[in-house]
Amino acid sequence: MKSHHNYISIDYGTRKSGLAYSVEGFCFAWKTVLTKDLLDILPKWLQDRKAEKIIIGMPYNIDGTMSKHGKRVQEFTKKLEAIVNIPIQFHDERLSTSEAMLGFDEYGVNGDIDAEAARLILIDFLNQK
Repeated sequence: MKSHHNYISIDYGTRKSGLAYSVEGFCFAWKTVLTKDLLDILPKWLQDRKAEKIIIGMPYNIDGTMSKHGKRVQEFTKKLEAIVNIPIQFHDERLSTSEAMLGFDEYGVNGDIDAEAARLILIDFLNQK
């Protein structure tokens, strides 16, 4: 039997960031929050979700090199590491937002694109484990 851990994922953006979580191996989009509020929101949410690991989407360029935004993600991660005591791992998030938008367009629904992108990052992470 496979053991399931509680993870959360962050699709970090300059203005807003999507959040998702897993329970028993199932992934759920939670919501999008203003990025400036992330460090205030995360400690309690991590505790509420009993999170064992944080997965942060790393926006590499298509050729695999570090993007300009990737440096911002790394700076945010350093700040987060200073306030939480949970392992943090980066995961390639190339095209996750585009994939979320395409999924909503395909079914003709309006949804929380950033939270859905965070959910897709988490699904991909779990599938590669």
